[in-house]
Amino acid sequence: MTTTDVRRPAPAPGPIRHAQAERGSIRGWTWLLALVLRRDRVRLLVWAGAVGALVLVSASSIEGLYSTPDKLATYSQLAEGNAAVIVQAGPGYGLEQPTVGAVLMNEISIWTLILVSLMSIFMITRHTRAEEESDRAEILRATPVGRYAGAVAAMAGVLIANMATSLVVAGGLLLSGFEAGGSVAFALSLSGCGIFFAGVALVTGQVASSSRAATGLALIVLGVSFVLRAIGDVGNGVLSWLSPLHWGQAIRAFAGERWWVLVLPIVGAFALGWLSVVLAGHRDFGAGMVPQRPGDPAAGPMLSTPFGLAMRLQRGAVLGWLAGIVVIGVFYGVITDEVEQMVRDNPDMEAFFTQADVGSITDSFLATAAMMLGLLVSGYVVSGVLRLRTEEANVRADPILATPTSRARWAGSHLLVAAMGMLVLLAAGGFGVGVGAAAVTGDSSRVLQMVGAALVVAPAVAVIGALAYALFAFVPHWSMLAWVGVALVVVVGLLGEALNLPDWARELSPFQHVPPVPGSALTAGPLVALTAIVAALVLVAMAGLVRRDIGRS
Repeated sequence: MTTTDVRRPAPAPGPIRHAQAERGSIRGWTWLLALVLRRDRVRLLVWAGAVGALVLVSASSIEGLYSTPDKLATYSQLAEGNAAVIVQAGPGYGLEQPTVGAVLMNEISIWTLILVSLMSIFMITRHTRAEEESDRAEILRATPVGRYAGAVAAMAGVLIANMATSLVVAGGLLLSGFEAGGSVAFALSLSGCGIFFAGVALVTGQVASSSRAATGLALIVLGVSFVLRAIGDVGNGVLSWLSPLHWGQAIRAFAGERWWVLVLPIVGAFALGWLSVVLAGHRDFGAGMVPQRPGDPAAGPMLSTPFGLAMRLQRGAVLGWLAGIVVIGVFYGVITDEVEQMVRDNPDMEAFFTQADVGSITDSFLATAAMMLGLLVSGYVVSGVLRLRTEEANVRADPILATPTSRARWAGSHLLVAAMGMLVLLAAGGFGVGVGAAAVTGDSSRVLQMVGAALVVAPAVAVIGALAYALFAFVPHWSMLAWVGVALVVVVGLLGEALNLPDWARELSPFQHVPPVPGSALTAGPLVALTAIVAALVLVAMAGLVRRDIGRS
């Protein structure tokens, strides 16, 4: 007679025991890092190139604008103690004895830090939380890789991306003749800020119930950091030290470097990484610590249509962009009253604001503000249109297209929502500029005037969105190239004069054909032509979408 001990489970087979032993480790992270770099090779080149180009082109432009001590002193007088400038740029380290390097940092450092932070947030979410949603992470975890290998690989990838960006920035500044200490300090501050917000994204990935929510939470942290820095810089500076963005500026590149500040983002990133590990142990794989709110048992009449679904999918993005656009618009408006003084002693800056051949300096500045709003909203339009690619890649388009819903109706719904969002954002941005300008000048007519001026650039923005749709329709794998179009119109719009671009290159940007209002006559011809281009692109792309395979191209 034989007996069996039912209290002790039979030992697992060898491979399973091996995987269990490695659970909780980081085994295999180097393999996953290679996968991260393989998948993001194009994105990394675009991000590093874009950030490096922004810094270097701005450096070249500022060297031309502030080529004499008198011009530097004039800039210092206008920027120091100016609350509007401090909110947008920072405390202005080194402006008491201004150099070109100090002015460069005051002009671009905060925006460059934000760009690098965005790159890190997007990259971490893409390779951690989004992988769980797509079930690819589950396949990888079925192999003998450690539980935290994916997160470690993503962080290592972000570190490489930040260091590559820093090398491009530092190398470019050194080759441009800037001081070595300041160049290296600024480059390292970029990496420090990027790594810190990568840690933030790791934590939000544990908390949120989806990758989009994780990205949204991380962006909220970034926005709060900007606000804390702005309030602190205008006040006594105490609140600023709560902001990681301030740490990037507090290193004082080109203004007596304080290297010890680099310790703050590094320690913060390690703390956030440890916190993410702790949180990961308290949630189910594929779910966040904050559970998803159960939806209604039945969809309403609106949500059961392709247009209603598109509205539901894009409303969060529209609200997020709306808050940012209004704030930026108000910032532009409140410095309207000081523009003429800012350019009075600087003929190069005056030439920049008068390049559009608009009547007064103030009108030219407001026309430039309208164009800036259009450039920003171009980013929303591209992201809204490319939501189609996201739905297709995640196989959520298939169930919809399996119903009597046509491809044209499905895609047209997303395009209509993107167009409506574009108009709302432009109108809100123009309203913000107008309110800010009216507050400082006392001229309430600026409000409606700027709402109209912002809406005038809508056809140019729509051209960028139509190009994105055409890329999605014909070459979906390359649809991300639509962002290159956004980068090109930004370079032409902001730096065309400084770079002395030829006329044919400037004419490639649709924004060059929009009448610069206020200050110049509103001519309908260019707007009608741009609208016709948009219609033609959409019709051709719609025909292409109907003829290609969904989900296989």
